[in-house]
Formats: sequence, structure tokens, C-alpha cells
Amino acid sequence: MLVVSLFVCIQKGVERFQTRKKLASITIQQMSDIGMTKELKDAELAQATLIGFIRDVLFFIKNKGRME
Repeated sequence: MLVVSLFVCIQKGVERFQTRKKLASITIQQMSDIGMTKELKDAELAQATLIGFIRDVLFFIKNKGRME
């Protein structure tokens, strides 16, 4: 059970990492549509690194998979 939980946390971290990478290619109009500012976009892109990925996985493990 522990291994499955760890795998789920890693999978969520990978999803979040991929989403942040895709964020780099959205247009200004799309950013406006979702209510995102350039500063927020830059902050999210700064977390699209290996360290950000590990931080997300540890966050999910600590919070048992909840995104609170």
C-alpha cells in the first residue's frame, strides 16, 4: 500500500511538472482567459525544475495526496 501511495504522489508530481512546462507556450489571450498574470506565469515556470518536482512530490507525500 505504501508503494502505491508513493507511486501516486510521484505521478501527481510528474503531471504538475508537465503542466508547468506546457504553460510556457500559452498566449497572452489564453493567460487572460484563465486569469493568470505574467508574474504568476513566471513564478510557475520557475518551479518547473527538478527541485520543483521533488518539492511537489514531498508536498503530496506530506499531505497524503491532497492539494490544499
